[in-house]
Parts: sequence; structure tokens; C-alpha cells
Amino acid sequence: MYWILAIMAAIAASLIALVVGGLVTPAEYRVVRRMRLPRGADDVRALLTDLSAYEQWAPSPCTIQRQDAGDAQTIVVQVTNDDTKGQLHWEWRIEGDVAHSVITLTESGRVGNPVVRFFAALRGHGAGAERTLRALAEHVDEFGVSIEEL
Repeated sequence: MYWILAIMAAIAASLIALVVGGLVTPAEYRVVRRMRLPRGADDVRALLTDLSAYEQWAPSPCTIQRQDAGDAQTIVVQVTNDDTKGQLHWEWRIEGDVAHSVITLTESGRVGNPVVRFFAALRGHGAGAERTLRALAEHVDEFGVSIEEL
């Protein structure tokens, strides 16, 4: 009988630890990732400004809305994940010439649920940005690209 109480107490303590861990973890996050592609900057910029093309290569179903960046080299979009309804802010910066480009993705968002926030911070928020950059590279037939954390 006491072992049942001990198990229940351990489960309750674990749940409390998850909630407290999530509450002390910041809700807002921002990650920056960069990759280099042997593609012209104008070609990459054209692909990223075509919002209807995102559904062809984006790693998860999402709704994209463009926002004013105020800079010719920067593309800013608001992303809503169609599955989770979570909202992200993507800022793409494309630099380069006609043969090569450097693509920098800055992803920022907010994780509201403390338990999900704890696991997201534990896993690392950068996984989504890296998945997105890899999907973009594979869409233009570039596999095995190196993604650096900034």
C-alpha cells in the first residue's frame, strides 16, 4: 500500500518539477542559423518572396504572411503552423552574388505552455530553423549543406 503512495508522490513531484522548470524558462526565444548555397542570391530571394512556393518545400504545413522589412536584402514573414497554430517570426537575410549566396534565418517565437516550454528549451529551439534551412536547400537540389549557429 505504501509503495502506491510513493509512486503517486514521485509522479506528482515530477509534474511539479516540469511546471516549475517551464515557468522559470523564458517564453520568448530567438535563434539565428546560417547556410551557404551555390545558388545566386537573386534566385534564392525570388524563391523566398514567392509565398505560394513555401508549401512546396516548407518542412511542415504553414500559413505565411509577408511583412514589410524596409531592406532589400531582408524578407520578413509571419508563419502560422497549421497543425499547432503556433506563430513564428522569420527574418530571412540573403547576401551574395550571381553564383553563391549566404542565407541567414532568424526565427523568433513564444512558447506559452510551461511544460511544452521546458521540453522545447531542453530540446533546443534551433531545430525548427535548421529543418527549414535544410528543406530550402533540398528544394534547390543541394543536399548535405552545413548549417552554422550564430
